[in-house]
Amino acid sequence: MPEHKMVTIGGIRVRLEDEARYRARTGQAAGAPPVPLTRAQAHLPGGKQGAGDGPFDPSAHDLPAVNAYLAEADEAETARVLDAEADGKGRKTLVDRRDEYLEEARKRAAGGTGGGA
Repeated sequence: MPEHKMVTIGGIRVRLEDEARYRARTGQAAGAPPVPLTRAQAHLPGGKQGAGDGPFDPSAHDLPAVNAYLAEADEAETARVLDAEADGKGRKTLVDRRDEYLEEARKRAAGGTGGGA
C-alpha cells in the first residue's frame, strides 16, 4: 500500500498532492489563519470565540467539535466543559472518558503531546 505524505491545514489532514486543490477549495492561502469549514468549527479551540459568545457550551456542538475543542483546552477548561456536558446532554462518549481527557490536558500542560481522545 503506498504511503502518502500528509499536511495539516486548519486541523484537517490532507495528502500533500491534494494540498493546492484543498487550499483553492477552502480559500485558505498557505500561512493564513484557518478558515472554518462548518459552523461548529467557527467556535473552536482555546475559547477563541467572538466577543459576547461566552464560554464554550458543549451542548451547542456536535461530538467532533467538542473533541476538537478539548484537544486544545487546558485542564481547568477541560474539567469545566466535561462538567457542563454531564449536567447537559450527558453524552456517554464524553462523560465516561473524563479521566482520559483530563490526563491528556495535563500532558499538554507539561509539554507532552496529549491529544488523541
